[in-house]
Amino acid sequence: MTCIITLFLAASLFAVPSFALSESEIKKNQLEDIFIWKISDELKLTAQQEKTFTEVSKDLNRKKSELNRKIQECILKLKEKNQEAVLQSYRKLMTEYNQLSLKEFDAIKKLLGSQKFAEYLQIKNELTSKVKSILIGERAGEKKEQTVKLPPPKVIVEK
Repeated sequence: MTCIITLFLAASLFAVPSFALSESEIKKNQLEDIFIWKISDELKLTAQQEKTFTEVSKDLNRKKSELNRKIQECILKLKEKNQEAVLQSYRKLMTEYNQLSLKEFDAIKKLLGSQKFAEYLQIKNELTSKVKSILIGERAGEKKEQTVKLPPPKVIVEK
């Protein structure tokens, strides 16, 4: 637990100053740190495993963000006349993006071993589902209940 706290403090100290990041980047970094902490805690990773996992995870996320940015730029270029070249570029970027999932699979499985990797996939799936449900405004498995208007509270003064 101490290494998790140390990792979180170190990430805070060595992170890019918040004034240089947009609000969405700050939230993304916080979510990434929470994910790494949760995985480390649930799988009871050693300090070395935690360090390696953090490096792999952050590197893959950085690459995904960069490729996603390039993909968005490609989509904007589709309005230009030379669409075939842009589509080829888009296809190449999509292939690279999809390869990152395989790189994650190989790197994390090698680090954790088969048993912990299976647990990792389950935890990651649960966390992803929870985040998605929060983003769409619903809790997983819960139905939205109608809100009932309550009467104002009665004040009772004791003498």
